[in-house]
Amino acid sequence: MIKRFGPWVILFVLLLGSIPLLILNDQIGLAKFVGFVTIVGVTIALWIWRKQTANMSDKKPRVILNLNDRFWFERNIPFYKKLKNTDRRTFEDRIGLFLSEIRITETGREKPEKETCFFVASSAVIAYWGLSYWNYGDLTEVLVYPENYHEDGTVDRSGNKQGQVHHGGLIDTTMILSLRALGRGFGNKTDKMNVGVHEFVHLIDKQDGEIDGLPHDMDDDDEKIWMQLAEIEIAKIKKGKSKINPYGGTNYAEFFAVTVESFKERPELFKKQHPRLYDVLEDYFDED
Repeated sequence: MIKRFGPWVILFVLLLGSIPLLILNDQIGLAKFVGFVTIVGVTIALWIWRKQTANMSDKKPRVILNLNDRFWFERNIPFYKKLKNTDRRTFEDRIGLFLSEIRITETGREKPEKETCFFVASSAVIAYWGLSYWNYGDLTEVLVYPENYHEDGTVDRSGNKQGQVHHGGLIDTTMILSLRALGRGFGNKTDKMNVGVHEFVHLIDKQDGEIDGLPHDMDDDDEKIWMQLAEIEIAKIKKGKSKINPYGGTNYAEFFAVTVESFKERPELFKKQHPRLYDVLEDYFDED
């Protein structure tokens, strides 16, 4: 904060220092003008400083995981369990950062359950794992429903929607997740599906302003290869000749999300079944 306002402080000091010199040189009018500009500038700067300081004070401190939390992650998050100790510390640090920056609202509860928060945060960290960045764009809130939901927003077990990343509109910065689907995604270790990871992959896709299935910041050559492979595989899905989740055949955006789900959930199997897709994703999710 100090570094950000340093140049302005220097400017105001110079302006104030110039006023006596202008008066000595009989430039009274100019001296008054400089004084007026300085007062207005200082007032605006102080208002901006106060606003930014208030925003900083509203941020929650980074969440620090305790021994019981780590035990929970080892029992409930298969991805975490496979990590080396050094990577586990990185994972835990990113969980804490996510929970301090993104609001999680669990409908029907005054305060979200800790387990719900951990499932949501784990989805985010896993989806972005391996990228050189892990900020979540304009996302400010994850809204968690107890069950699946319908297009009209009603929530019940028969709902056909399990999650959604919004693009535009009043809730552009909000993600919705079904708690039942979220928990099932981490509980089933063999189905290659995880709705939380799926929706955060859409958020990666959204980083360039569009959810179009074109991975954000992918190397140009890999981008061309990816789109070619996606076109071929989507055609196979529609003919029932692919092992990728049929939902991936809906469009390029869903194809990207579904394939990354499989890549993160069952990497060895995904590599065996789709070696060329695996190679492109491995290169993309390799921050080294």
